[in-house]
Amino acid sequence: MLTTIVFATLFIGLIVASLVLWAVLLWLGLRWAKVADVTTRRVVLATTAAVVLNATIDVLFALVSPSSDALFIALVVAQLAAAVIVPCLVIAKVFKTRFLRAVQAWLPTLLAPVLPVAFAIFVLRPLLYEAFVVPTNAMAPTLIGYHWQGVCPECGRPNYCSPLDERFGPSDPPQMICDNFHVIQPSDVDRRTHTADRFFAAKFLTPRRWDLVVFQYPGEPSTLYVKRLVGLPGERIHIDDGAVWVNGKKQAPPDAIRGLVYLSELWGSVRRPAVLGDDEYFMLGDFSAQSKDSRLWERGAPGHNPFAVPESHLKGVVTHTYWPPDRWRIHR
Repeated sequence: MLTTIVFATLFIGLIVASLVLWAVLLWLGLRWAKVADVTTRRVVLATTAAVVLNATIDVLFALVSPSSDALFIALVVAQLAAAVIVPCLVIAKVFKTRFLRAVQAWLPTLLAPVLPVAFAIFVLRPLLYEAFVVPTNAMAPTLIGYHWQGVCPECGRPNYCSPLDERFGPSDPPQMICDNFHVIQPSDVDRRTHTADRFFAAKFLTPRRWDLVVFQYPGEPSTLYVKRLVGLPGERIHIDDGAVWVNGKKQAPPDAIRGLVYLSELWGSVRRPAVLGDDEYFMLGDFSAQSKDSRLWERGAPGHNPFAVPESHLKGVVTHTYWPPDRWRIHR
């Protein structure tokens, strides 16, 4: 709940700051254009009307699916024209001035995005929140990349798998995992590709066991992974009978992943438990059969175990899936 409050406060604060800045710049523009009878009420009215109308037009354009490149270009040009003409018409109407003078008064408002963008670049992204898109289905069904979708024959819930490259000819149906963590290999798959989840990760949170964490892949730090944290510094981790054991004690997962079964591989098995250093973490993917995680890594960060993610490689804790709308989730 706290992360949602923080996120909502930041989001609403940026919107309010943008509106206030737009209104202030409009007031300055009206003074520059020597428009008469400028009052606070009229500035607020013009700002509200211009923003609401532009937002409505943007939504309408977003609902249109162009059937050709020419139509796409025409729509982009029309949207840009609307972004200029609509607020200028509003200013001309509210302040009863000529259109060209309204254009002059509107020009300073082009600087309105500067402050919010600067805040996002220099404060929000490095210190608070960063947005990511899921690259694969290693974390399905919790986080889903571009995928094919079907229906689980065991429980009737949606199931997911990564699309296969059909340019190389027909192939066996892929393994799929459903919302109840049933893993099957269906004979018939809907081969339409669905979009990937987009999510926010908080930079200010301390990671806890079972959190979803974004981190630099130890074998190639320029590549970012997202996995579930199951092992904390100094712990001895192994997988047995589908469950995670920490220092010899079986761990009870959160209710959201109660049906998840982990597979034992190279590291973290009964015979080869993963003993973590003082600043190391052990990560697992929710789609265990399809996840390249701590169990399988052969090369780690310099000076660290091959199965471990150093603390310096952690980028943030996943808090919210925000897109597509039907996939909205609060993870922490």
